[in-house]
Amino acid sequence: MSELFDQFVVEAQELLETAGGALLALERDPADRASVDELFRAFHTLKGASGLFDMAAFTRLVHAGEDTLSLLRDGRRSMTPELADRLFRALDQCARWVAALEDTGALPADAAQAADTLVRGLSGVSAEGAAGGGKAAGEADTFPWVAVLAGEDRDAVGMAGDVLTAIDYRPDPECFFTGDDPLALFRRVPDLRLLRIEPAEPLPPLAQMDPYRCLLRFRALSGAGVEAVTPAFRSVPDQVRIGSVTLAPVAAPATAHPPAKPIAIAPPGSLAAAMLEEQARILDLPGSAAERGSRSAAVARAVAAILAALGRPADRGVVAAACADAGTLRRFLADEPQENGPPEKPAVAEARPASPRRALRVEPERMDALMALVGELSVVKGQLGPLVRRVGDGELTRDMKAFSARLDSLVGDLSHAALRLRLLPLARVFDPLPRLVRDTARRLDKTVELVLDGAETEADKDILDVLGEPLLHLVRNAIDHGIEAPERRAASGKPPGGTLRVRGFQDKGGVVVEVSDDGAGIDPAAMRKAAVAKGLLAPDAAAALGDDEAVRLVFAPGFSTAGSVSDLSGRGVGMDAVRAAVERAGGRVEIASTPGSGTRVRLALPLTLSITRVVVVEAAGSFYGIPVAVVGGVQRIPRSEIRGVKRAESIVLRDRVVPLVRLRRLLGQPPDDGGGHGHGGGADCVVLAELGDGPVAVAVDDVGERADVVLRPMTGVLRGLRGYAGTAVLGDGRLILVLDLRELL
Repeated sequence: MSELFDQFVVEAQELLETAGGALLALERDPADRASVDELFRAFHTLKGASGLFDMAAFTRLVHAGEDTLSLLRDGRRSMTPELADRLFRALDQCARWVAALEDTGALPADAAQAADTLVRGLSGVSAEGAAGGGKAAGEADTFPWVAVLAGEDRDAVGMAGDVLTAIDYRPDPECFFTGDDPLALFRRVPDLRLLRIEPAEPLPPLAQMDPYRCLLRFRALSGAGVEAVTPAFRSVPDQVRIGSVTLAPVAAPATAHPPAKPIAIAPPGSLAAAMLEEQARILDLPGSAAERGSRSAAVARAVAAILAALGRPADRGVVAAACADAGTLRRFLADEPQENGPPEKPAVAEARPASPRRALRVEPERMDALMALVGELSVVKGQLGPLVRRVGDGELTRDMKAFSARLDSLVGDLSHAALRLRLLPLARVFDPLPRLVRDTARRLDKTVELVLDGAETEADKDILDVLGEPLLHLVRNAIDHGIEAPERRAASGKPPGGTLRVRGFQDKGGVVVEVSDDGAGIDPAAMRKAAVAKGLLAPDAAAALGDDEAVRLVFAPGFSTAGSVSDLSGRGVGMDAVRAAVERAGGRVEIASTPGSGTRVRLALPLTLSITRVVVVEAAGSFYGIPVAVVGGVQRIPRSEIRGVKRAESIVLRDRVVPLVRLRRLLGQPPDDGGGHGHGGGADCVVLAELGDGPVAVAVDDVGERADVVLRPMTGVLRGLRGYAGTAVLGDGRLILVLDLRELL
């Protein structure tokens, strides 16, 4: 694949993300003009970029989306949940196609069929209607300009009740360079009864106009059928809409208007005069009060732009008032030259080029290689300290210590800078959540407001990759299990709509993401009952659980309180998968819930996976590393305080009974001689490990320093060895095994 094609794939992914966010904002606020414009620009850019390659289905679909959004911008169509669903389906299909392009370099074989179905949906044509002859949804919806034909135009096309073929052709602006001749296409249309050529958008000033760009739209009516007309446009299927329309009787005006004055602002027969007359005709289109309001605002902007291009700028407030209806606009334009006096030269503001933020795309492999080298450099730097101590005293020693301190500072700065290169904002995993909440809530007939906080918080790319799937599980579970249906919430004195909060922040050198809801919460009694029913706990053991411990049962493998299995939940794998994924990355999961008030789940992860901080421990003369993320504390426990029941041992820490295991026994090494090791022969050194199922005390011979190490996974025949996360080299050159206590225990 070419470099241009690779760039298209990357940019298409970004544009689809932008379009999804804008569509969500537009659905929440249909009057949000900025979201309409942003969504339109995304579809328009996708259409232009895809036209560079052989992917007609892709281009046809995004062009249909662009046409739909053009109707929204002009006030000729209103945003509804159903239309939002259709646009979302179009974006989803485009995303699947982009993924296929990235993998195989081509669209799937069924792309054309999928595009046809989605294009009909965006145009308001049902599949059944299409199969029955391809009839359009109606001239008022698909071809609104037909409904307002009047005068000679209406007389020329036919009588009321005649079935005609409407053509709406908007050529690509670069069509002259691709060999397309719009007028030549219409010469091949049989029984052409009407052809109107209009600007597709407000034209730039004459001095800035490019004569080699086509900025026109062609609208036509033919007496021939759709099947006879379509072949004329077979080379531009993505740029034309063709459908059948039935001429309606000309409705008599409800009120008599005085004869419209000619538009005197522009020379008769000029392009500007035609454009202004078209704006007046747009104001005559039928529609609701809301549609007319949106249409009036759009016309006011267009008229103001045309007047400015003619050198007759007018106050926007005055123009907006004149666009209340077609008659007022025509009178304003006829009187405007006398009121405003001679034309003035338009003021040209000094253009100040914006300074765009520069971005550099780098392959992930290169970033990984850089981080690996920085990690190795950190290890080598750590070996310098012991060498300096071995030199002894003297001037050379002082110089080496100064050099070591300087090198330590530089390596630290380099490591921090390299890590910053890999940091990405949490927005990367937060952005899909609004769409997920919207779709899930609609399927469950619930009203859910999503509140995102801390999307700018940064974490390593690998951490974000780990965080993505667990976060989707938590949000889905919160909507399905946590937030109640509107009628249940109303009966409980809550507002009908639930609130789901996702918050991200940095804490203690790591990144924390909290997911909380104001739903029903988790009932500890129901959890105990479900655990017994599924055979996970004996009745006595379940009864002995505290409320917090009962709530943590949601993370047990295979546990679920759902009464039935659906495609959203009920299989008992979601929360278990969340805990497993987070703990594999060296993080931990916490949960707190209050029945009737809601639930909060907290995911705590390290800032990066490239460098791991470990506590060095000793057992039977060998050194091991325990990730700091699972270490809750270290202390010495007198052996007299260790209680034994058969082969099991336990201690009391912080008023809690904590099981105790000995690292020697876990690793299959000979037991201690009973005299203790190191300081305090009558005490054991204990590392408190905070695991998902609760704390566990691990007795070791001794505890050493904390160290930042580059963790190397096991390879070769050692790859399947359980209980070990990998190997690492300490600053003094010693090789240690880093333990995975979750697997060992």
